[in-house]
Amino acid sequence: MRILVIGGMHGNEPLGLAVVKLFQEKPVKNIDVVLANELAIEASSRFSVQDLNRSFPGNKKSKDYESRRAAQLLKLTQKYNVVLDFHNTCCPNNDCGFVGDTANGKLYEVAWLLGLDRLIVADYDCINKFASNCLSVEISLDSLFNKPELWYERIKQLSLIEDFSTKPKIERYRFVYRMTLEDKEKFNLDEQNLNAFQRMDDKIAKAMGVSVPAYPIFIGDSFTPYNYGGVLNKL
Repeated sequence: MRILVIGGMHGNEPLGLAVVKLFQEKPVKNIDVVLANELAIEASSRFSVQDLNRSFPGNKKSKDYESRRAAQLLKLTQKYNVVLDFHNTCCPNNDCGFVGDTANGKLYEVAWLLGLDRLIVADYDCINKFASNCLSVEISLDSLFNKPELWYERIKQLSLIEDFSTKPKIERYRFVYRMTLEDKEKFNLDEQNLNAFQRMDDKIAKAMGVSVPAYPIFIGDSFTPYNYGGVLNKL
């Protein structure tokens, strides 16, 4: 199995950068790595001009770096069986994976084998929407999973697998709503004791136009201070 590991989609999220560095120092057959947003990494910022993970499918002729880079990365993903795109969140208990709406079914088994038991379908513009072989790995900074050595070993073992026969026990969700700072004030969300993947108040979810039951994630994440969080529905 050929695997591509992406670090630095957001330049200020450290786990992917450390995983890429380990594979650069100790290469493994059939595993390649790439730093996604080198300008943002150099600046230790989330992005340079625009969020790279909101720039897909990109435009190779664009004057904007992130748009060109998105097109380059998307083309690169086509050479691999599995693409692993690493992210961090400051919020606790948010470990999960993201896939696109047309994701290859094997990604659910890949996620399970890597130790993830929650997967979220993202149908907004991001790498997962356009690369059906891409699993984005989202890990909380305070998580026991936030260890590059752990991921190095798990990905190395994954690369040896040719046929999948597992029956993954994974909770599946769909990303349905992005809570804004205006929502935070309107619904007094700081007073609601919201916790990741724990059912939120039905009245508030309905007021946001979201089906119930609904589950919040990324609540008050300092990596994205321009949003308050996200809302999921179970699949």
